[in-house]
Amino acid sequence: MKMRRDSFVFLIVGFTIGFSVFYFWTKQREPQIVRAMPTRLLLPADSATSDGPADPQPQTPPADPAEVQKLQDRVKANPKDFEALVGLGNIDFDQRNYPAAAEYYKRALVIHDDLDVRTDLGTMLFYSKHYDESMAELSKVLAVNPNHAQALFNLGVVYLHGKNNPQKALEIWQKLVDTNPDFPEIAVVKQQIQALKDSTKK
Repeated sequence: MKMRRDSFVFLIVGFTIGFSVFYFWTKQREPQIVRAMPTRLLLPADSATSDGPADPQPQTPPADPAEVQKLQDRVKANPKDFEALVGLGNIDFDQRNYPAAAEYYKRALVIHDDLDVRTDLGTMLFYSKHYDESMAELSKVLAVNPNHAQALFNLGVVYLHGKNNPQKALEIWQKLVDTNPDFPEIAVVKQQIQALKDSTKK
């Protein structure tokens, strides 16, 4: 299943590339450190806070009731409709209903183990502050594809913001740079790596 390009995440505050930013590493750190990004683009985020994930899309338009009903009818007719389950998960994701989105993604993954959907599941778990579960799902992605760019980026964010382990985040992001030179936002990743290095020197 292809990544959805119309509503992706783990964006960066202050950039217009469609990534949202999580919170600062600590209250004392000046650089704005990136947040994780799922396989789908989100709207720009408000500034991050130091006590939890910033809302990735504060002005999300309401879901289309007809589209929701259509997908729900498909799942009712066929509980193993992978595309419909992912579609409902995506809608809940866009509406910031992260636990509900995670449940739809989990149901879909029982039917078909898709790496991008599992990355989105890891993202929903992160937004729900289930950091260990988020890391577990992203690690499953990397066990199959060690160079999965989004999973590498997101796992680094979880280590940084969820586990307060900047050194591990740096290691993972450096691997992302080394293995994915064509990653669309590679320049941003490098910039954030440098910001983290600079912040640890203070």
